Amino acid sequence: MRYIDSNILAYAFYENEHRERCQELIKEGGITNTVNVLEAFNIIQYQVNTEYATTVIRSLLKSKIIIIEININSVFETLKRTTKLKKLKINDLLHYTIAVIHNCSEIASFDHDFDNLDIPRVS
Repeated sequence: MRYIDSNILAYAFYENEHRERCQELIKEGGITNTVNVLEAFNIIQYQVNTEYATTVIRSLLKSKIIIIEININSVFETLKRTTKLKKLKINDLLHYTIAVIHNCSEIASFDHDFDNLDIPRVS
């Protein structure tokens, strides 16, 4: 299973050099979480507009992407990793933790903060 970061979700829906690759990754499926969905909304809203961002997120909710809800257990599991993985900001650590919990084999992202972890980053 592939974990999909917010930049992959966002870049798939507006004109940029990564658009086609991001669309391919989304079509192949994987998992993400509710925080990434909101982060993608913010990026698309900034790049295009609110109406388009709303339409995009609604389409993601109907796609093959599995969206994991963040709850207190997710936060607790993330906090357990803060001392071991100090290089990751808390949101990235949350994404990494969700990927670990769900046995993801890779993290699709353009964020180099995910480099050199035990789950490889692909883009």
